[in-house]
Amino acid sequence: MNQRRRPSRIGLVLGGGAARGWAHIGAIRALQEAGIRPDVVCGTSIGALVGAVYAHGDLDWLEEWVSRLTWQTVVRLLDLRLSGGLLGGKKVIQVFADQFAGCAIGELKMPFAAVATELDTGRETWLQDGSLVDAVRASIAIPGIFTPQWHDGVWLVDGGLSNPVPVSVARGMRADCVIAIDLNNDILNGRDLGGVTAETPAPIAARAAAVASGAPVTEGSTGTNASATDDTAPPLALRRNGKPWPRWLQPAPGYEESRDVRVAPPPSARVPSMLSSIAQSIDIMQVRITRSRLAGEPADILIQPRLGGMGIFDFHRARPAIEEGRAAVHNMMPAILARLGMD
Repeated sequence: MNQRRRPSRIGLVLGGGAARGWAHIGAIRALQEAGIRPDVVCGTSIGALVGAVYAHGDLDWLEEWVSRLTWQTVVRLLDLRLSGGLLGGKKVIQVFADQFAGCAIGELKMPFAAVATELDTGRETWLQDGSLVDAVRASIAIPGIFTPQWHDGVWLVDGGLSNPVPVSVARGMRADCVIAIDLNNDILNGRDLGGVTAETPAPIAARAAAVASGAPVTEGSTGTNASATDDTAPPLALRRNGKPWPRWLQPAPGYEESRDVRVAPPPSARVPSMLSSIAQSIDIMQVRITRSRLAGEPADILIQPRLGGMGIFDFHRARPAIEEGRAAVHNMMPAILARLGMD
């Protein structure tokens, strides 16, 4: 039986995901503990930042720094502004600029690339030379959140718009085995993205019909009278305003009642804030693009930490993210060792 050839050049791909990116730290730690050291590293957005720190040899510093972050510290680091984006990002970038101390990408301990997107054309850009901090700053420039970065005559924004998990970049850097970490696999908590409308439970629909028609409703009842619950009575379809159709306009059998019922939000529900709406929209975009890119450009090993309960601004929750990154690699370790010929 032919044995799989042991790869000679391992590429580590760190996907985007804002605060969820601290999971990359735990994942890298777990790989190191197993004796796996990549030959090239590339990343998008927060993946570019963590990858740059790793390639610079400062992972210990980063883990210690993020573990001390509190919500108050995060708020102070994210400088609010009104032009180009909600957050300037100068303060937090200065922290990394001080650590990098003017290092160029070519001076790192391993080949590195950060992915950004040209704002005018949407073209994907691989940043593999020049200032390390400028490359990271461009890659993390989430549109509407952080201001774009001017680079070589074009405005650059977050690489997640074009390539959230840049497997293609690692292939372009001649990696023959790619280990990719996708932070966005379960962030939408299982909700369907295909536009499917959830059905309204029958008791709720019946109760709404009774209220609309003026019939008495008692607690524990479905809101229907005896004749309405008779097996021979047809189901009552509701209009979009929640009121029953006139009998002479009753839809034909087979009408999908759930598609014509609007359930008002509960009184306690708040309209999503601008920031949370932007954050959720970014999550949806990242999931869609990631699935599409990985379908056409699969990694040899795909690691997907479970980070569905973590928001993109939860930078102060580093410890659980790091542990989840480590756990995700441990769960995949048999497959990783088999692929690398180390089992």
